[in-house]
Amino acid sequence: MNKNYEAICKGEEIRKNLIELKKICRNPEVAAGLLEGEIDPAVIADLLTSDDAKIRKNAALLIGELGAQEDVEALYAAYEQETTRFVRSSYLTALKALDISDYIDSLQRRYEKLLAYEPAPEEKKHVYEERGLLQQMLAKAGVLKEHRFIGWEKRCDAIFTTERALREPLKKNLELCSRNGMQATLHPMGVMVRTTELGRLAKLHGYRELLHALNVRNTLTGSAQELAQALMASNLMELLEQNHEGGVPFYFRVELRGMLERGEKSELAKALARALEQESGGELQNSTSNYEVELRLSRTKDKSFYPCLKFYTISDMRFDWRIRKIDASMHPSLAAGLTELARPYLLEDAVVLDAFCGVGTWMIERNLCMPSVDNYAVDIFGEAIDGAKENASAAGVRCNFIKKDFLEFTSKHEMTEIYADMPRRGKRTKEEWDAFYTGCFAQFEQLLAAHGHLFLYANETGFVKKNLRLKKGLVLLREYEIHPKDGDAFYIIEKR
Repeated sequence: MNKNYEAICKGEEIRKNLIELKKICRNPEVAAGLLEGEIDPAVIADLLTSDDAKIRKNAALLIGELGAQEDVEALYAAYEQETTRFVRSSYLTALKALDISDYIDSLQRRYEKLLAYEPAPEEKKHVYEERGLLQQMLAKAGVLKEHRFIGWEKRCDAIFTTERALREPLKKNLELCSRNGMQATLHPMGVMVRTTELGRLAKLHGYRELLHALNVRNTLTGSAQELAQALMASNLMELLEQNHEGGVPFYFRVELRGMLERGEKSELAKALARALEQESGGELQNSTSNYEVELRLSRTKDKSFYPCLKFYTISDMRFDWRIRKIDASMHPSLAAGLTELARPYLLEDAVVLDAFCGVGTWMIERNLCMPSVDNYAVDIFGEAIDGAKENASAAGVRCNFIKKDFLEFTSKHEMTEIYADMPRRGKRTKEEWDAFYTGCFAQFEQLLAAHGHLFLYANETGFVKKNLRLKKGLVLLREYEIHPKDGDAFYIIEKR
């Protein structure tokens, strides 16, 4: 018999032994073994009636760790009878691990009661915690009301985010896509538009995220309470309600970006979330999962915040072809943006090679921008090639995929366009990576047709410039800094 359980049965240091037993039961295999032959769940359930609140709390949590379904009725009954605030969440944490289908209606009534309840200052923490757990449980059970986004033709100030160097082609495409002669403006996060054509514009591939800008009356700064008051005085609730079917509450999370220390950021996010719940009278409910909207506050140089909303009620289906991906995969919005920079040099009768294709992202986005005559894609990683084949099939793009080291790749065809998202150095030495780049540039020069173009994305400026000096037949036409902090740059190179 487990020594901690034996001590509990004898009534010896019950709280301490519950805690120790709870720790070892975090291993599912250990918990299952103890539940099968060593622990009687009824003994633990009896402790839910202890006069010691901390014993009740730890007994409940242990039931959850054990997954003791036999105790679900006793656990729920104890939850309903519990009067100590800090213990109530422990029952819910345990119930999350069990089948609670018989209690969903009762939990929903409890949740709705807490939504309407205004807690005293000293009990806010525990009420919000209990309410959050209930929300997670009900969301998982699929009984909470879901909001449907209906704002595709509503007037809004939208920000299409992208890297600084990719803003101009995105701005041009947004304006071309509009039927109403819309004017787009460059924004620090991308491109901003005032539009009633969101449904059309959102289909473009060259942006990362779609955000809705909030209109605040004054500079957004101050304490969490002051921030919450300023946000509630903005068009926050108006945007939520006019863009969705279904009433309050809306489930949100807070995201703080820029110029904040990790601890400071976490504390402010939590305090702001609580303040928003309070200031909104429960119409906004903070949730760490199953949230519908992200309130994003980006710190500016003057230490104020720029506020935006990201709606998770919007389904982004632009890249549905991307069934497979790997850690090193280029994001398809970046691939689309780089392709837009390359557009003046693209040919409809091109023969295209993707030198380090990964799961085919760049090759696919190039062909969605302008179909080419023939496509070849090379990668040494078999899993990547398998993923690229699946993705290309889903995108309707035909390509010849070759599992091979690019440095050993040969072809009887001359390539009019070569795309190369260069691998990262990792643990390789400078000398090894110098040799790698030298070999790649020799391949580029050999495989590329006269007047063909190399589109290179790399974070090794020194090696790129060195090989351009050595390869007189390769001429740099354009260079764009994409992520300056990481050294990522995009090079457009022509073979003369």
